[in-house]
This record gives sequence, C-alpha cells and structure tokens, in this order.
Amino acid sequence: MLDWLWSLWPVLLVAAMIYAAITLIQHLAGRTATPYVARDRLVTNAELRFFHKLRDAVDNDWEIFAMVRIADILKVPKGIKKRRVWLNRILAKHIDFVLCDSESLEIVMGIELDDASHDRTDRIQRDNFVNSAFDDADIPLLRVPTQKSYDAGDIRKMIDRAVS
Repeated sequence: MLDWLWSLWPVLLVAAMIYAAITLIQHLAGRTATPYVARDRLVTNAELRFFHKLRDAVDNDWEIFAMVRIADILKVPKGIKKRRVWLNRILAKHIDFVLCDSESLEIVMGIELDDASHDRTDRIQRDNFVNSAFDDADIPLLRVPTQKSYDAGDIRKMIDRAVS
C-alpha cells in the first residue's frame, strides 16, 4: 500500500508547491497599499538657507541634525506620574536643528528657527512648553528669527553664548 503512495511523491510535491504559490499570490494581492508618499525634502526654503550658514558657523565642531523629534532628545523617566501624558506632549513635536558632539553624538543644543507663525497664540504656547522642557532638561535651546540671509559669524556667536 505504501508503494503506490511512494510512487506519487513527485505529484504530491508539485501539488504542494502549487498550493503554496497560490496562497502566497492571494496574500500579496490582498495587501493594501499605505497612503504614504515621499516628501519633497526635509526642510523648508528658510530652514535650508539657515542650515547652510549654520554648517559654516559650526565649522566641523559639531554634527548638525535637522527635524529631530523632541522625544528623541528628551525622555520621561519611568516612575513619573502621568508619564504617558508627558510623553504624548513631545511625541509629535520636533526641533528644527540639533547640534551634537562629533565624537559621542551627545546633544549640545537645540535650535529653533522662528518665522511669523510663532506669533500665533497656539505657537506661543507650544514654544513656551518646549522652552520649559529644554530648560528643565538642561539643554540649551537657541531661537533664531527667520531672515532673508544669515551671517555665519553671528550664528556662531549666538551658539557660543547659548552653550557657555
């Protein structure tokens, strides 16, 4: 009885492979595409102008990171009351630029480029919260008003004052 079954093993193998292929195709066909599309770039035109001068100003003394989530800079220690509430307040917020030590990537300071939107009531409240959070974490936060052009020397002086 096992002899006839043994003689059918190639047919059974092919049938199993066909079944697996059909199952895989059905699974892949049922995959729903996500709604995501690529952003054109990471920063706005104003932020890009500032970035180029910031790069000149830091002169390889620090690494520059753009559009960093505040939750990647600050943390809420375990055991804090309402920890999740505090964490939620920083999860969706970001800082325009972060300077880090070139060797250790230790955070040196945050930099916010403030355009006219920072005069709105909601942005003032957000900025006050972010200022307090960075102050409480002992991380300097430099706020720079947007301008048509920037001077690398002036930026360097502001950075040096903020970190000293």
